[in-house]
Amino acid sequence: MPGRVAGLLVLVLLLFAGCGAFGGAERQTVTPVPVPEQSQDGRANPAVTGDTVDARELAAAHRRATRNRSYVLGIRLSLEWGTQIVSFVVEDGDNYEYRTEIVGQNYTKRVYNNGNRRYVYDERAEGAWTATRRPIPVSGVLDPDPARLIEAYLATNVSVERPRDDCDTCSVTLTAMEPPPAFEPADNYSVRATVRPDGLVQSLTVSYWDRSRNSLVSYEIRYSAVGETTVARPTWVRKHWGNATDSDPELSDSQRHAAVG
Repeated sequence: MPGRVAGLLVLVLLLFAGCGAFGGAERQTVTPVPVPEQSQDGRANPAVTGDTVDARELAAAHRRATRNRSYVLGIRLSLEWGTQIVSFVVEDGDNYEYRTEIVGQNYTKRVYNNGNRRYVYDERAEGAWTATRRPIPVSGVLDPDPARLIEAYLATNVSVERPRDDCDTCSVTLTAMEPPPAFEPADNYSVRATVRPDGLVQSLTVSYWDRSRNSLVSYEIRYSAVGETTVARPTWVRKHWGNATDSDPELSDSQRHAAVG
């Protein structure tokens, strides 16, 4: 994927998500759900074979490993204008919470989506509180999904570091020091990823100097509590809407309130 396209994907994320601290949203743990099935060819992760990595297949494996599973996802993006931090807590495609923040710019946005309603506090919109009957699945908010960025940034010469004891159930580490061939001019390129046997990319960190922007670009994603996370009605929703239920007629699509306190 060309560097220009990869950059645009990151900017799209800004428009949909906003910012927050890693693991900053509320969550509680539950019994883990079953581990995803292995690929049909019998290998847990066919994207990493020997010392080679197929970035497209790795992205597909990552999607399979996160599909219909709960997780906490932290995202940190730094460009020339500043740093954005996003925290997603996902129980399933329709039940999630996220918090997004732009560091040092007094901007915070919180969203709670439970499949029936979508609750939003948006500091950018003069502290507006919104409750709507039009929930959005997590796939419509996290755009691009991390798998697309995994494919973009690892489409280069990647080194594979395996555990010394050749552990089949241990994660492997992928590193690269050269940008993908189609990238726009970039210096000091560095990417590092930790990949589980089922293909889930637990962490991805990327940094490089973008000559077109004349600035440093750094990007990080981190998954945790995979299969062990559930989402409950957060404190900020309970505080603002009290005991109102999702079916309460007073929670109209257009209801907006000034921030409290």
